[in-house]
Amino acid sequence: MAADLRLCGRRRLLMEAVRVHGGMKIYRGAAAAARHYVEADRSRADDYYLAEGSGVAMHFAATRDSVERRADMDGKTYERWVAGYDVDTALARGRLRKDEKGVRFVEVTVNGPKTWSLAAALHIEIAEAYHAAQRAAAEEIVGWLASHATTRVGPRDRQVQVPVEEIEAAVVRHFTSRAGDPHRHLHLQINARVFAAGSWRGLHTVGVRDSLEAINGIGHAAVMTSPAFREALARHGFTLDAVTGEVVELAAYSGAFSARAKQIEANIDSYEAEWRADHPGEEPGPALRQAWDRRAWADARPDKVVPTSGEELRQRWIEELHELGYQPPAPNAPLFALRAGAIDRDGVVDLALVRLGSRRSAWNAADARGEVERIIASSGGVVDTAVRRELAEDLTARVIAASQPLLGRSDEPEHVRTFTSTEVLAVEYEIVDRIIARAEADAITVIEGAAGAGKTARLAATRDRAIATGRRMVVVTPTLKAAQVAEGATGAASYSAAWLLYQHGFRWDEDGRWSRVEAEPDLGARLCRGDLLVVDEAGMVDQDTARSLLRLADETKALVMLVGDRHQLPAVGRGGVLDLAIRYAPGRMQQLDRVRRFKDPHYAELSLQMRSGVQAGEVFDELFGRGEIVIHASDAERTRRLAAEASVGKLVVADTREQVARINTFAHRIRKASGEVDEQQLLTAAGERIGVGDTIATRRNDHDAGVANRELWTVVSCDRGALTVRGHAGLRVLPPDYVRCDVELAYATTAYGAQGATVAESHVLVGEHSGAASAYVGMTRGRERNVAHLVADSVEEARKQWCDVFGRDRADLGPAHAREAAAEAIERYGSMKPLYSRRSTPAPRRAEDDFGYRAPVPSSGSPGLGI
Repeated sequence: MAADLRLCGRRRLLMEAVRVHGGMKIYRGAAAAARHYVEADRSRADDYYLAEGSGVAMHFAATRDSVERRADMDGKTYERWVAGYDVDTALARGRLRKDEKGVRFVEVTVNGPKTWSLAAALHIEIAEAYHAAQRAAAEEIVGWLASHATTRVGPRDRQVQVPVEEIEAAVVRHFTSRAGDPHRHLHLQINARVFAAGSWRGLHTVGVRDSLEAINGIGHAAVMTSPAFREALARHGFTLDAVTGEVVELAAYSGAFSARAKQIEANIDSYEAEWRADHPGEEPGPALRQAWDRRAWADARPDKVVPTSGEELRQRWIEELHELGYQPPAPNAPLFALRAGAIDRDGVVDLALVRLGSRRSAWNAADARGEVERIIASSGGVVDTAVRRELAEDLTARVIAASQPLLGRSDEPEHVRTFTSTEVLAVEYEIVDRIIARAEADAITVIEGAAGAGKTARLAATRDRAIATGRRMVVVTPTLKAAQVAEGATGAASYSAAWLLYQHGFRWDEDGRWSRVEAEPDLGARLCRGDLLVVDEAGMVDQDTARSLLRLADETKALVMLVGDRHQLPAVGRGGVLDLAIRYAPGRMQQLDRVRRFKDPHYAELSLQMRSGVQAGEVFDELFGRGEIVIHASDAERTRRLAAEASVGKLVVADTREQVARINTFAHRIRKASGEVDEQQLLTAAGERIGVGDTIATRRNDHDAGVANRELWTVVSCDRGALTVRGHAGLRVLPPDYVRCDVELAYATTAYGAQGATVAESHVLVGEHSGAASAYVGMTRGRERNVAHLVADSVEEARKQWCDVFGRDRADLGPAHAREAAAEAIERYGSMKPLYSRRSTPAPRRAEDDFGYRAPVPSSGSPGLGI
């Protein structure tokens, strides 16, 4: 069953440890509010939040050639800087927007695993080296952005992009999380006013967003490979896991700190929600927030005195580590230097291309840089900063040189994703070839229908017809959980696509390389001529899996049926398989138009409008009038309301795992307070406390335990780290190791966990991370009621958020679609001004026969791939 995991184990931990750190935030609003936020956070632990001297933020200025640190900014200076004024002369930097919605800065976070902060708490030497490494990482990121960021010039309808010549950044240093947990991190803020083409202009924030892979990769590698930081760790006996970056000797204790942090954060959210309910239209001040912090700490640690200084806080962490059983390791752990000359650079390039292609159809130089930096960091060695930078730049250039251009233009902005690989192109071409051949032979059928259109019922009827004609129907789905649901609904043999392919010898590693070996499939996995292979939720199948399924079907002469909905969630990675099938086999498509799921026929019509994305504003107005959009004044109030709904068994859907975790923690507290969850609780590695009565999800397929990823269970008993759970499949016993690493609270879920579910009532968190597909999926799960929850200051603002969500399409639909998206991005944001273009000659076009076979021709006059 390990084959059901595409990214698992250490590789999955790496992606979570590295990629989650770098979300970008765009601050729009008053400069005074930004100052208030920074100063309020700094005051939470008194002098422990001071940066250097009495400043609230470090101040950097950078050009393409250098990074200069300037005098630290106090609160007044920082406010002036945020507003777009020169901190010394107070002169405005160009024409400034005076309204509170103007972009003031973009922010990214430089941080690392919690165990790095724990090590820093234990030893001042490590703390100093860690801080120096983080600051060096921030300076390097600022320098990289100064060399790669752009702004736009020219008339609104004829704008072009030019590189910036100077940017400024503020770096705010924090030692703890919001809950007073050890969490050293830097908030790196890039001012929206940049100097370019002779004057101060607005930063092109889309370019920064599209550069996040490089920002994250540089930040991680700069600290991970820092000689001073790693040597300080080694002197005290600490080693780093090369893949996850965790301090091996402290990893076992981070869960307890995370659990306490979750408890404190939930306390603070609860106080805030209660206060806002009693003070509508008001905002809590810094003194009140500090009081909440102290109260939350005291409620979570009733036997401890609330620390009054940073040093007391650090000593409390050390005491807690020792209470958990921590013993210092033997000093002088081994450490090795990474020698740039000994690296197989061609091998690194191949690995980077495989990893890039396993996640997306197209990339830019920033994506390549981020992947290269992660590979360097995962070597486990230390290297001088200048050497690492030169190595990363050389490897990035090699990756781009080995990539295939999608457009071949000379005016492509660097941030636009215009590169792919030979293998990525070859996979899509092969899929299209096989679809066309099957369409010509009437050996493929495509069924598409909206959410609630009865696709599953259609499959049950198809199975009956197949049996009547002597055929066998086999259903495959993207996940094992979905296969279990499909088998129960249709009665047909159902498996995860990964399991079926594994049975037939298909193999893939954690980086995304595919291969084939000799294998003798189980009896249930064998396909015969004329069998019907149904791919359910085909829109969620990635291209590598789809190619292998089509190869298998061609080898066994089985018929193929693809079932799904292009408007629901796409594949994780390169998708678009259902789109290709509809495009290249239009004569084999059947559309299910009637929506049957919803009790209210009018809501069925509204769901179809959400599916298409048209008239989003009018749909919002209808839903708001029906009471199916709820507007909250703050995120704390929304979290509390959603947790209350989840605690009584209603489906709650959120965008990110962080949002889901906060709702889960709150719902657990509600059920514990009502006596539905007992006091006997286990602690997971992620810091969640689980007790008898809790609703949990298993997060890894395990054949021995008889559980599937995302399967839901109720905890029946706890015994020495093991859990006895009950679900639709009956009773199961989860061993301690599985419970610690692969179990989580499941009162709320992401959209990917919700797709395929049908419930009575659904509640959906809609916000800045929501896309059209995830919002549509969440708002179509409930037969009787579906409610969207937004945070906004007014109905008008909520309406705009809703329209923005249904205007976002984040699906990766393959390289052909990526080429169109790249061309559209250049058209929308402007090409690179020729004078400043970093590519002096057009990239070469791919010859038609580069891959040894013909470019596919669509059937029935459909448009071609266009590559």
